[in-house]
Amino acid sequence: MNSLKKLLKNLAHGGTIVGLIVAIIIPFLIYLGPNVGHKSTIQMLDLKLPMPLFLVQLAAGIALLVMLHKDLRDWLKSILPAKPYCIAILVFTAAITIFAGTQIEARHRVQSDESIFLSVAQNMFYNQESGTCNQGYFENGSLNCIAKSNSFKTKGLAFLYLIGMPFLGTDLHWIFNMELAMLPLAILLMFLAVVAWTRQPLLAFFASLLMALQPTVLFQFRAMSVEPLYIFLSALALLVFKWTYDRNTIKHWAILALVLAFFAQTRQETVFCFAPFILFALPKLLDSKSAKCPTFFVILSVFSTPVLLTISYFQGFGFQGGEFSAHGHFLEDLVKNWQEMTLPLKENGELTNPFLTYFNYLFAVGGIYLLCRAVWDSVKGSGESRYFYLKMLAFLLLYHIQTYMILENVSGDFGIQINQRYSLVMIPSMAFVAALPIAHLIQALANSLSDKKPSPVTLIAIMILVALGFTGWTFHYKADFNNNIMYNRNHLTVEEHSILEWLGELPKKPRMFIYGRPWHFVGYGISSIHYDRARNLSSEDMQNLIDRYQGEVYYIRGLDCWDSKTYHKKAVEHRIPTTCDVFEREMEMDGIKNILITNNYWVQIAKFNGRKNYNTQKIIDVQEPKLTEAQPAEKNLNEVDENTDVNKVVTDTLSISYSLKESSEAIANWELIITLNNKIMIRKPYQFGEFQQVTSTEALQPGFNQFRFIVNDTSKQKKLADKVINYMNKEGGAIPLTELNYESHQQGWGNLHFNTSIEGKKMTVDGQNYDSGLGTHSPSQTTYDVGGKYSLFRTTVGLDDESLCSDGVFVEIEGDGKVLNSTPVFTNGTAHTLTVRIEGVQKLTLKSTPKGSKDCTHVDFVNAVLIP
Repeated sequence: MNSLKKLLKNLAHGGTIVGLIVAIIIPFLIYLGPNVGHKSTIQMLDLKLPMPLFLVQLAAGIALLVMLHKDLRDWLKSILPAKPYCIAILVFTAAITIFAGTQIEARHRVQSDESIFLSVAQNMFYNQESGTCNQGYFENGSLNCIAKSNSFKTKGLAFLYLIGMPFLGTDLHWIFNMELAMLPLAILLMFLAVVAWTRQPLLAFFASLLMALQPTVLFQFRAMSVEPLYIFLSALALLVFKWTYDRNTIKHWAILALVLAFFAQTRQETVFCFAPFILFALPKLLDSKSAKCPTFFVILSVFSTPVLLTISYFQGFGFQGGEFSAHGHFLEDLVKNWQEMTLPLKENGELTNPFLTYFNYLFAVGGIYLLCRAVWDSVKGSGESRYFYLKMLAFLLLYHIQTYMILENVSGDFGIQINQRYSLVMIPSMAFVAALPIAHLIQALANSLSDKKPSPVTLIAIMILVALGFTGWTFHYKADFNNNIMYNRNHLTVEEHSILEWLGELPKKPRMFIYGRPWHFVGYGISSIHYDRARNLSSEDMQNLIDRYQGEVYYIRGLDCWDSKTYHKKAVEHRIPTTCDVFEREMEMDGIKNILITNNYWVQIAKFNGRKNYNTQKIIDVQEPKLTEAQPAEKNLNEVDENTDVNKVVTDTLSISYSLKESSEAIANWELIITLNNKIMIRKPYQFGEFQQVTSTEALQPGFNQFRFIVNDTSKQKKLADKVINYMNKEGGAIPLTELNYESHQQGWGNLHFNTSIEGKKMTVDGQNYDSGLGTHSPSQTTYDVGGKYSLFRTTVGLDDESLCSDGVFVEIEGDGKVLNSTPVFTNGTAHTLTVRIEGVQKLTLKSTPKGSKDCTHVDFVNAVLIP
């Protein structure tokens, strides 16, 4: 009671009261602003204020560190444990860092979040603004942001990039090495922080080791997410807190406030970590009537302004959506996340997710142990250590108010792979709790092996053996790390990585990209604009742009252009396929690179040549064919086929009407080619008008016939249009195979589809659509009883365009168990037509076999026909 009275008495000091009022009024006014008509003011401050504040904060921190460096050195010497512990943590830290640097590819894990930090850094460097440069041009040593927005991400990581840019370059590829360099620093800082607070080096060693050995941690330290910075700064804050707690001077409290304020710049929710620091600091801050308390709180409040501005400006903004939108799912998230983090291994021994199951169960055991120990010592203990574990438990619970805020305010379900990075906010504390029973058990074991005080050698030996077991367990998942299991399913990160790989093969020169997420490239110092902005440019401006970049302007059709649906119903993804289709229809481009990303889509890169001077929708329109019984051939509306005698009575005819509606100057070099079953019927200059192509049925083959209408630009040797019409000629008794019932069928996945693909979509092979055929999944075998009634069987086979990742397939046509014809191994983008003589054949079998994996082997047998 006397202690409380003393604190309140010191709190009543005039300077302290003024300081606390100032410290409270700053966040209050910032949060109030948007609610009283000053959102634009908060928006402006959010763009302009963070960078100068960060620079002042950095300068103040360096100045204080210089003044206190001798004190820090002496204090660190006083907390360092025995040499064997220091050597052990250094050796294991080096081994883990080398493992991460050599076994895990440096690349993004999350998009587009990670690219925002890069884009903000570019905007800070060139324009001294802390918003996201969404679209911009790099010219003459400057960045012209033509579209920018306030960043809903905190700015701390971007500021670190900014500091390095003058020395390491503005293309920011060096950031991956920076993240890796933070790994050993984070491990060592956590070791020192736990040692400083607990004086238990064994506990500190295992807490740091367990944290560093988690796959999700190692993956993130090879990426450039903000979470590794979070781990680094959380350990630094705990260490500086203990140093400040012990020394208890104004300067020490000032440097702690600066560290905590920058720690808050990692995530919006991190400000809630202040609660335990403030609560445990109060007895020291108010142990006398001094400037310590107001200094600490004012500095903390002032330099937390950047994150407070971000929180204020985006208050009420809904970032998440989908069927599992934010708010109201905290308990569901906890249950789901525990399930995801404890999934058993796959059948082949691979990790299902980047979590080690044992770690979570050790945490659960440690949590029970900590609770029991806190209660037991509080009741039965004595002296200063009586409430040690209770305070530890209280600190952890208060510290993880932020965890509640994260899971409550975003869709924090680890079933969505990109959300698994949130675990890094929890993993250091989980590792500490998990290490408690391990360290204490090892200590007890060492005690039991000695009648008196345990030998330090025995204790260290047991520690090293256990540590080698944990380390070896993580390292033996080397193949999982090599295969990037963490976010290998994140299509957008794979897309960007593939584009950057292609870019790395080219000579370095100024380039500009037209892309759905242009800030990705702006972040790497490459000019980029959105499809819509490019479309709104005049033809003259487009040409000026091409000239400015000496033809190095590229259009990229990426993930956004392919699918209007999200890949995960619990997350929000916006697709814009219509925009891309319109852009491609209007613009002149030459495709130069296709990169297969998944079984769903390609990244397609094309050199941009400006706006087309013609309308692609007017080039050609082809109607369905019409069969006319024998009658005199009618004269075409605009022309007569030179092979047609209009006065002659012919057999049945097939007429196909087509329109050529483009009349711009561009058509001067165009030609029209009409083919029937790959044989040229007409080749002539393109001309405006409506026409008919009349063909005698005698020219048709039994079964399916393919009419193809192609328009080429002969000057550019470029195909402008390609229309295909399939016509089934039943003369002579030919029938589509789909009209017969099969005798037996088996396939590798799914069910046999008639006239659609295996996914129930329109059959599409090598870009051409088909209405008739079988949609199967290899390996497949379909047998028909044809009873010796037919002389020929003909079909075209290929892999459906809906699934692009097949290793390859080959097809065989068997008659009564004998192979009558076959294809070579083929992949997507090819079609093979097989004609087989089947006189006397009773059982006809269509067989497909995958070359390797059966994944994505969606085989279509199209235009399959039996001919008597």
